[in-house]
Amino acid sequence: MIKFKLCNVLLQVQDHFTSFPELLYRAERSVDYLEAEDSLAFEGSIDFLTYFNAVSCEKWQRYTSIDNINLHLELSGDPCEVTFSGVDLNAVSEGDNPSIDAMNSESIITTKVVAHQVGEVTKFAGSPFFKEIDISLPHAGLLLGGFSLKTDGATEIRNAYWYTEVPEDRIRSVKLALSTTTFKKEDYVIPNIKSVKEQVIGSKDPIARSFHMFVIDNGRTLDYEDLSDEGVSVLPNPNTGGSGGFARGMIEALSSDEGFTHILLMDDDVRVFPESFKRTFNLLSLVNDQYKDACINGAMLEMAYPNRQYEDVSFVRSDGVYVRIKGNLLIDNLADIAVNEKINVEVANAYGAWWYSCLPISKVEEFGLPLPFFIRCDDVEYGLRCKSTYMSMNGICVWHEGFESKFRAPVDIYQFIRNYLIMTALHEKSNETLFLARWGRTLRLFLRSMAYETADLLVSGFEDYIKGPEFLMSSNGEEITKANNAHSEKLVSIDEAIGQAIKAHPELEESLRRFSPDMPLIEKERKASLPLKLLRTLPYDKHFLPSSLLKKSPATIYYAGYSTFSPAQIGTEVYVACERDGKTAHVRVMDRDKYSSIKKRWKKARRYYAKHGDEIRQAYKDALPEMTSVEFWSEYLGLDK
Repeated sequence: MIKFKLCNVLLQVQDHFTSFPELLYRAERSVDYLEAEDSLAFEGSIDFLTYFNAVSCEKWQRYTSIDNINLHLELSGDPCEVTFSGVDLNAVSEGDNPSIDAMNSESIITTKVVAHQVGEVTKFAGSPFFKEIDISLPHAGLLLGGFSLKTDGATEIRNAYWYTEVPEDRIRSVKLALSTTTFKKEDYVIPNIKSVKEQVIGSKDPIARSFHMFVIDNGRTLDYEDLSDEGVSVLPNPNTGGSGGFARGMIEALSSDEGFTHILLMDDDVRVFPESFKRTFNLLSLVNDQYKDACINGAMLEMAYPNRQYEDVSFVRSDGVYVRIKGNLLIDNLADIAVNEKINVEVANAYGAWWYSCLPISKVEEFGLPLPFFIRCDDVEYGLRCKSTYMSMNGICVWHEGFESKFRAPVDIYQFIRNYLIMTALHEKSNETLFLARWGRTLRLFLRSMAYETADLLVSGFEDYIKGPEFLMSSNGEEITKANNAHSEKLVSIDEAIGQAIKAHPELEESLRRFSPDMPLIEKERKASLPLKLLRTLPYDKHFLPSSLLKKSPATIYYAGYSTFSPAQIGTEVYVACERDGKTAHVRVMDRDKYSSIKKRWKKARRYYAKHGDEIRQAYKDALPEMTSVEFWSEYLGLDK
């Protein structure tokens, strides 16, 4: 039998979550991390039944079929007691899943979860030197297992980990390639490279000998000679977006003579947690036959709220909407941790976002490389194409910047509508007619909000979709994005925005000088009432009215929205489209010519789609093997030169 580590017990609170030590432990009194010993000194009691240090009993058994779970400790100092604790499988249900819409700062799970003692208390007699203790966890019926220590004096703990004992032939050979795509994000990427070198490749864990990091530098700003070594390869790449960077990483892994079995795709704007790589590697090494072809998706924790889990696995709904399987969970709360493990992520039409997604190389060999989307929907499409089963587990994660207040029309409108329609044509997981009806309604609302630049990008995305796969394969994503960025609304300081508007429309000077933002309309996300939702579906529009019936006084509107919440927003020809804080804005003035031009383009594109839709969809299906081939991508990236 081989003693095989499942996961380390983490003792050092990282600098980006210093206010949330409960992610690692709950201590009765202050603790002291001793870097020289890599140990934690404590007095009183300390509980390790937490997001990062509990062992996921049910999932380790389900994914790997192990039949024993054990705890290794090294203790020194005064006598203490070691007590196992656990949360039962039936302590929570999938019905405890919190609301996806609630960006909660406190747990909203109503089920009370209390851990109970498991097994007998183990006594440590005390020692001036560190002594090893190995204890078997009675894990039957447990969702989560943990342990606590209690001392009347002062005790230290170090080198603690959960492990199992398995026959040697049960351990799979794993070679893991990490591929991260970056574009001028040195503040993130360089520290991540350092962490990987020191704590993964430089560790004593088995992963150190079977891991390589590929950094695909789309910005070509990194010192690749200085940063590269035997375990890290920094590769300059043309700016082909996330899809092009990840395609390059896959090509490197496929062509390597290291024999990689898996590739882990990871964003650049993340804080890595080296232990997550180790747990991923350990899980892959023990995975049973049922899950040997499954993917592992790490959770996204929010950088600004380090204790909040935003997402791990999502799926595509038939009406063309992405849906997170789990709501927002606060991972310093025991009930949320339990719910996170309880909810099943093995659902139809699932995908894992590429901030942390590990897939077998065999998937790449069978299903090919990403589509040349540049950005948006590449990870969603790939998940649908591969029909992947996903695994997830507490403690496998990254911290990522949140998505609030990040509306970017060139990405969220143009790229989304174009790429989602291509994905729908290929896999038919969403109703294309319903999707276009929803976006036709959205177009009307953008026009009603006089967001002409955004509406123009929506129509452009649809127009480029109906051009077929030849356009996608021959176009330059970087140039398209630059052109779309130049064409989109620019948020500047509110004083500058008003100054620009006065220069273009001097007749509005008096009313604009008096303007101040109506903060209740924009400072937080608001839900439209049912009557308002019904009202805005009607085909009315103030562009149909003569100017004599409309006011020139500016009204406040949220720049990324299209709902009206005030009469002042309905009856004016001027909007000051503000960010949530009211400090930056863009002034919109009614332009009937733009309105008419955009509507005509949309109608023309819809007529062409109605006539040629079947041909367009089939063309994308026929081109899929070529668009996702190594040969195509090698030429697209210029590797053959």
